Amino acid sequence: MEKLYKLLSDTQASLFVLFQKTWVYHWHIVGPDFKQIHDLFGEQYLAIQEEVDRVAEHMRYLGAKPVSSLSRVIQVSGISEAKSNISEMEMIRDLMEGHKKIITMLSDAAIEAEEQKSRGTINLLDDLNEAHGKFVWMLRSFTEK
Repeated sequence: MEKLYKLLSDTQASLFVLFQKTWVYHWHIVGPDFKQIHDLFGEQYLAIQEEVDRVAEHMRYLGAKPVSSLSRVIQVSGISEAKSNISEMEMIRDLMEGHKKIITMLSDAAIEAEEQKSRGTINLLDDLNEAHGKFVWMLRSFTEK
């Protein structure tokens, strides 16, 4: 179970950083698509915030402790912090890559959860995986002509 706890912990930390990055980018949107992208980022950061809590509470259910300090979150996260002074298209691409990384992390954790026969964990991870796939699709739609 230790491997599963580590995968969940790293995923929870990565979700937290993606939440914060999406929130920051939400503040910095400008231009003709402001309203649409601002609202999309707002919807996504709120959803990710709930996911962070779901993963942390599930870890507590399993008997593990979620990452708590910001320094540790940054240390174990697979997601980089928000970039400054980038265009809205660069923000979109950065967030899209973050969601793809989360999908990979969720898939890795689900494989381990299957080995541990942790059905609740598998269900949670599959649910989050589907949500992040939808986030990628929505963000990708802004990059296609």
